[in-house]
Amino acid sequence: MRNLSFSTLKAVTTGSIVAALLAVTTGCVTTPSGYNGYDDLYEHVHKDKKGHKKHKDKKKDKGSYVSVVERRAASKVRSMGYRVKDVKYKNGDRKIKVKAERGRDDYKIELGYPSYNVIKLKKD
Repeated sequence: MRNLSFSTLKAVTTGSIVAALLAVTTGCVTTPSGYNGYDDLYEHVHKDKKGHKKHKDKKKDKGSYVSVVERRAASKVRSMGYRVKDVKYKNGDRKIKVKAERGRDDYKIELGYPSYNVIKLKKD
Protein backbone atom coordinates (compact mmCIF):
# COMPACT_ATOMS: atom_id res chain seq x y z
CA MET A 1 0.00 0.00 0.00
CA ARG A 2 2.88 2.30 0.79
CA ASN A 3 4.44 1.80 -2.66
CA LEU A 4 1.11 2.50 -4.31
CA SER A 5 0.62 5.90 -2.66
CA PHE A 6 4.27 6.92 -3.26
CA SER A 7 4.08 6.02 -6.93
CA THR A 8 0.75 7.84 -7.25
CA LEU A 9 2.22 10.94 -5.61
CA LYS A 10 5.25 10.73 -7.90
CA ALA A 11 3.02 10.44 -10.98
CA VAL A 12 0.89 13.42 -9.95
CA THR A 13 3.95 15.58 -9.22
CA THR A 14 5.60 14.68 -12.52
CA GLY A 15 2.36 15.33 -14.41
CA SER A 16 1.98 18.76 -12.75
CA ILE A 17 5.51 19.80 -13.63
CA VAL A 18 5.08 18.67 -17.24
CA ALA A 19 1.75 20.53 -17.51
CA ALA A 20 3.29 23.74 -16.11
CA LEU A 21 6.24 23.57 -18.51
CA LEU A 22 3.91 22.88 -21.42
CA ALA A 23 1.76 25.91 -20.51
CA VAL A 24 4.78 28.21 -20.29
CA THR A 25 6.23 26.95 -23.55
CA THR A 26 2.90 27.31 -25.36
CA GLY A 27 2.50 30.86 -24.03
CA CYS A 28 5.95 31.88 -25.25
CA VAL A 29 5.46 30.38 -28.68
CA THR A 30 1.99 31.81 -29.31
CA THR A 31 2.80 35.39 -28.19
CA PRO A 32 3.04 37.75 -31.20
CA SER A 33 6.60 38.74 -32.03
CA GLY A 34 6.01 42.51 -31.77
CA TYR A 35 4.07 42.31 -28.52
CA ASN A 36 5.37 44.17 -25.50
CA GLY A 37 3.44 43.96 -22.26
CA TYR A 38 4.47 47.52 -21.34
CA ASP A 39 3.37 49.26 -24.56
CA ASP A 40 0.33 50.94 -23.06
CA LEU A 41 2.11 51.80 -19.85
CA TYR A 42 4.99 53.77 -21.39
CA GLU A 43 3.37 54.93 -24.61
CA HIS A 44 3.00 58.55 -23.45
CA VAL A 45 6.76 58.88 -22.84
CA HIS A 46 7.70 58.37 -26.47
CA LYS A 47 4.84 60.33 -28.08
CA ASP A 48 6.06 63.77 -26.97
CA LYS A 49 9.24 64.46 -28.90
CA LYS A 50 9.62 67.92 -27.35
CA GLY A 51 9.67 66.37 -23.89
CA HIS A 52 12.33 63.95 -25.04
CA LYS A 53 14.51 66.80 -26.31
CA LYS A 54 14.33 68.52 -22.92
CA HIS A 55 16.67 65.90 -21.52
CA LYS A 56 19.30 66.79 -24.10
CA ASP A 57 19.49 70.37 -22.80
CA LYS A 58 22.93 70.76 -21.24
CA LYS A 59 22.44 74.19 -19.62
CA LYS A 60 21.10 72.74 -16.39
CA ASP A 61 23.99 70.29 -16.18
CA LYS A 62 26.58 73.05 -16.62
CA GLY A 63 25.16 75.02 -13.71
CA SER A 64 25.30 72.05 -11.41
CA TYR A 65 28.85 71.24 -12.50
CA VAL A 66 29.96 74.81 -11.72
CA SER A 67 28.63 74.45 -8.19
CA VAL A 68 30.63 71.23 -7.74
CA VAL A 69 33.81 72.97 -8.88
CA GLU A 70 33.13 75.87 -6.52
CA ARG A 71 32.51 73.54 -3.56
CA ARG A 72 35.73 71.62 -4.19
CA ALA A 73 37.67 74.88 -4.46
CA ALA A 74 36.16 76.14 -1.20
CA SER A 75 37.07 72.87 0.48
CA LYS A 76 40.65 73.15 -0.77
CA VAL A 77 41.00 76.72 0.56
CA ARG A 78 39.44 75.75 3.91
CA SER A 79 41.94 72.93 4.24
CA MET A 80 44.69 75.55 3.85
CA GLY A 81 43.38 77.34 6.97
CA TYR A 82 41.30 80.14 5.41
CA ARG A 83 37.66 81.06 5.89
CA VAL A 84 35.98 81.25 2.50
CA LYS A 85 33.83 84.28 1.73
CA ASP A 86 33.15 83.88 -1.98
CA VAL A 87 34.03 81.51 -4.83
CA LYS A 88 33.63 82.36 -8.52
CA TYR A 89 34.13 80.05 -11.46
CA LYS A 90 32.94 80.49 -15.03
CA ASN A 91 32.43 77.36 -17.08
CA GLY A 92 35.34 76.77 -19.44
CA ASP A 93 37.66 79.07 -17.50
CA ARG A 94 41.02 77.75 -16.27
CA LYS A 95 40.95 79.73 -13.01
CA ILE A 96 38.81 79.65 -9.90
CA LYS A 97 38.75 82.92 -7.94
CA VAL A 98 38.29 82.68 -4.18
CA LYS A 99 37.91 85.47 -1.64
CA ALA A 100 38.92 84.32 1.82
CA GLU A 101 40.18 85.57 5.14
CA ARG A 102 42.66 84.39 7.71
CA GLY A 103 42.76 86.15 11.04
CA ARG A 104 41.84 89.75 10.26
CA ASP A 105 43.37 89.83 6.78
CA ASP A 106 41.50 89.34 3.51
CA TYR A 107 43.02 87.36 0.63
CA LYS A 108 42.33 86.78 -3.04
CA ILE A 109 43.33 83.30 -4.10
CA GLU A 110 43.38 81.94 -7.64
CA LEU A 111 43.27 78.18 -8.09
CA GLY A 112 43.97 76.36 -11.33
CA TYR A 113 41.31 74.15 -12.80
CA PRO A 114 41.19 71.08 -12.88
CA SER A 115 44.20 70.61 -10.57
CA TYR A 116 42.99 73.02 -7.83
CA ASN A 117 46.61 74.10 -7.26
CA VAL A 118 47.25 77.62 -6.00
CA ILE A 119 48.30 79.93 -8.85
CA LYS A 120 48.22 83.25 -7.06
CA LEU A 121 47.78 84.30 -3.43
CA LYS A 122 47.35 88.02 -2.86
CA LYS A 123 46.74 89.86 0.40
CA ASP A 124 43.87 92.28 -0.15
